[in-house]
Amino acid sequence: MAPPARTGRRWRRLAAATALGLAAATGGHAASPGLTVQAAAARSSAVTGQRIALLIVPQAAASGGRAATANADEEAYRKRLGDIGFEVWTLGPADRPQLDRGLREAVGRLPEDAQVAVFALGPTIGGADDIYLMPQDTPADAGQRPGLLDSEGVRLSDVLRRIARRRTRELVVVIDECQSAAGGRCDFDAAAGSSGASVIGGERAGRRNASGAPIAGRASLRDPMLAAMAQEGETFLQSHETLKRGLAGSDLEPRASGALTTAFAFIPQAFFAGLRTECNKIDPNAEPAALRGVNLDPAIRACETMTGTYPYARPFEDRLQAGREQRAYQRAVASCDDPTATASYSASYPAGRFRALVDTFAVECGRTRDRQDEARRQQADEARRQEEDRRRRQEEMDRQWADARRQREQDEQRRLDEERRQRELQQRTTVGSASGWTLNYSTNLLEISPLANDQFDPQKQTYTTIWHSRQHGEQVVMYVQVSPNERCGSAQQFITEQIRPRRSQISRAQEVNTSPVRAGFVLEGRGTAVAQGSFDDRSFYDFATIRRDDRSTITNIGGRFPAEFSDLYRAELLRMMNSMQLPGRDVFNNRCS
Repeated sequence: MAPPARTGRRWRRLAAATALGLAAATGGHAASPGLTVQAAAARSSAVTGQRIALLIVPQAAASGGRAATANADEEAYRKRLGDIGFEVWTLGPADRPQLDRGLREAVGRLPEDAQVAVFALGPTIGGADDIYLMPQDTPADAGQRPGLLDSEGVRLSDVLRRIARRRTRELVVVIDECQSAAGGRCDFDAAAGSSGASVIGGERAGRRNASGAPIAGRASLRDPMLAAMAQEGETFLQSHETLKRGLAGSDLEPRASGALTTAFAFIPQAFFAGLRTECNKIDPNAEPAALRGVNLDPAIRACETMTGTYPYARPFEDRLQAGREQRAYQRAVASCDDPTATASYSASYPAGRFRALVDTFAVECGRTRDRQDEARRQQADEARRQEEDRRRRQEEMDRQWADARRQREQDEQRRLDEERRQRELQQRTTVGSASGWTLNYSTNLLEISPLANDQFDPQKQTYTTIWHSRQHGEQVVMYVQVSPNERCGSAQQFITEQIRPRRSQISRAQEVNTSPVRAGFVLEGRGTAVAQGSFDDRSFYDFATIRRDDRSTITNIGGRFPAEFSDLYRAELLRMMNSMQLPGRDVFNNRCS
């Protein structure tokens, strides 16, 4: 008998399609056609033998909203199963012949003695005597035409029977959503058949409960199923009870085969303790003595990583919290010099395991500090008494020595002053200016610049005389400048406005009033301007003087010299200033009257 035209077209497409291949695992929200294998992301010593999860996603995401949800669910299941030690095989969207062939080849690759979990994702249809996986080319009304199920779908019982022939250690099945065909039913025992598989899943219920009230609509079985899969040590039978609680009050009703295994658990007992991670080195019940000298930071960081990967794993959360408390305890009792760490433990863990030890440590530290404080006070008192006695004796000796030294210094100073006066009289030269001043300077130390020997600037109306060092050249500048007081201000105002902006560090700025006739202001420090915003490191001394009765003329005498030679040149500048004689009447008189 010739096959129907629709079936013939399907087989021709199958013949033209590429043979089923093994692909690397990929991300995304849609399962790829063909078989995709993802290795287990974690291995635990609590798991013996191989564990394989076969995720069947027969319809493409573009086939409709329910198919799109199934493809997204596949990604969530794949991530969870990989994290708990399953090798995940995903059989992606296919038409009827491709789906049947893909399942046969995938089952043929299963190793013996493996634990196998099958996930049928997306809608399946319950017929008269079986449950059918519906591929992507299934007619939309297949559920209303039960005669099409054998030609359009793949019997789940056939798939499970083939898997059972691989001598699996355990075979469990999760059916995401079963829809009863017209005249059919979702018979999970019929689907298990002779395979011995344990089957749980959901069947879409009416849109209202028995009382007529609305119920919660669920897109799929995923969320309550993932919650059931996250319970360490929970058997498949117990997973069904967890699933029932998660589906309560929703439009998905839990279904199961008549017998469910108690030998299979998605997360076996001690699975998390069997993972190779530094986190498992934290002993929540460790004795205080065992924590001395232990560096807990690597293990705590590992626990932070594991709780990020396994947010549902209470053992890692417990170890993380225990590790943090143990580290806080270590810091709390490390030293009496850190009371903040001690108080921090008590504040963070008011009912902590080590609270009594920390409180005792804090009390002992307080007592130790009190004893130390008292000892320090006694030592300080004794040291103070001894120091006072020593100081009194020393003061008396110092007074006697000071009197004798003072007398010797006075004698020596008188002699030196006389010798210096004689040398200065012999080596100093008096110069004057057309503006009326005269002073004397050391000809061995300084020389007047040929370009600024009482130079008169007609534009600025200034008289300027400049000296340079015979030894250090233009690094040293001494000067006298007489100029009109354009603003008729004080000597301090002149220094502030004209000199201060070109100086960096000020060590002295004060008025100098040694004459009843004149008022002056001195500015002294370090750093003179060499360019806009740039200063050198030379010392400077500037003195400005103005007559009290007529402010018309400003006389500015000053110097700039290397800081390391300050003692030499500052002393010479002061001698020049002390020898300076100013005219009785200034050259720019009556300008400010």
